Amino acid sequence: MASLRQWFAKDSWDWFNRNYIIDWVFVFAFWLISHLISFIPIFERNIPLKDESIGHKHTHEQISSETNRLISLSIPLTITTAIGFVRRSSVHIHHSWLSALAGSGLTRLVTEFLKNRVGRLRPDFLSRCKWDDDLKACTGALSSVQGGRKSFPSGHSSTAFAGMTFFVLYLVSQSAGYTSSKLCRLFIITLPLFYATWVAITRVEDYRHHVGDVVVGGIIGLVSSAVCFLTYWHNPFSKASPSPRSVYGEMGEAIERPRRDEYQLALGSEV
Repeated sequence: MASLRQWFAKDSWDWFNRNYIIDWVFVFAFWLISHLISFIPIFERNIPLKDESIGHKHTHEQISSETNRLISLSIPLTITTAIGFVRRSSVHIHHSWLSALAGSGLTRLVTEFLKNRVGRLRPDFLSRCKWDDDLKACTGALSSVQGGRKSFPSGHSSTAFAGMTFFVLYLVSQSAGYTSSKLCRLFIITLPLFYATWVAITRVEDYRHHVGDVVVGGIIGLVSSAVCFLTYWHNPFSKASPSPRSVYGEMGEAIERPRRDEYQLALGSEV
């Protein structure tokens, strides 16, 4: 801890207070409740056996949930943490993790709730179901059949757009001091969103979701992540500032006040 205090600015640990602890409790609650929802019985719609939209073949998915979640969170958080260490700001690192995990957690909570309550059948549901005319019931594996009732909204899409929306907003905010080029900023925005869009497209290609599922999932991830990001960071499109926002108490001074060496450098340049 002592070495960390020496590395970071003197007041970098001012974020460690009750208000932020409460925020972290809510983040933990988002993830916990979204997990507990999986134990609630899914709303079971009637099965329209002649509906061609749910009669597609069950195929191998191009990207798994675990891989998608890992990419959508690990890449942005690794980069933001590295930048925070370079800038010697634990506030930078803290706000990055808090806003990213809050956005992804809120996204997951909304997504899982809707999946459970809407119960829309996936495009490959009949292939999972293996309907038996004599039994008048599905004979496929229970886990596969139940999973086939969770088409709306797309969890892959919401997860990818949540992580990449955070990443886009963060990159734009950090690039403000390095370039004023509109096309450069557009390029920065395009790369992460290209990944999220690709994930959404694969879900339709793999017959895991209908088009409306991935569109709504993407909107959920985008909105949830943007709201959480703007809670702890400045709007990168209206205020060019790479620093986290002042949120509680004296955090404004801890975040906005330049470090002592930067201040002395500024005075020296004036002289």
